[in-house]
Amino acid sequence: MSNVLPESTKNAVWGMYRTRFIIAAALILMFAAVFSALALSPSYVVLSLQNENTPPQQSGTAASQDDRTAIAHTQALITALSPLLATTSATALIARALSVRPAGVSIDHITATAGAPGTIIFSGTAAQIDAISTYQSALIAGKQFLGVSVPVGDLAGTADGTFSITLSANF
Repeated sequence: MSNVLPESTKNAVWGMYRTRFIIAAALILMFAAVFSALALSPSYVVLSLQNENTPPQQSGTAASQDDRTAIAHTQALITALSPLLATTSATALIARALSVRPAGVSIDHITATAGAPGTIIFSGTAAQIDAISTYQSALIAGKQFLGVSVPVGDLAGTADGTFSITLSANF
């Protein structure tokens, strides 16, 4: 069965459907806007009444002097306690460990596990066997790590030069 309407009539019918769709969408959006305004109006009224009942801030009174004293006391406590609260992030420790890496040592994989103490494991390869012990000595000399351990088999040397170093630190 073919369409028996002429092209101009078919376009007029599609135009009517498009107009109906636009009007329906506009009505739905207007209803949603009115509903949102009604839903938010109680909050607006409460906030506006609260702002009217709040007294203006007084400047230069005894209350502000007490606040300044409390702020100064808190800042002094923070300054005094900051060395006790200072922790080193894992990223800073990894950067430190990578900065003392000797030539010929490449790190392929890093694993960090937080805890008390946390551990960082470096896995990599070394061109020379003594580069691993040099790297271990440099890490111990830095004194940022609680412990630096290398498996004995890695220090003795493997055929492909792979190694792993386990660092213990507080982070």
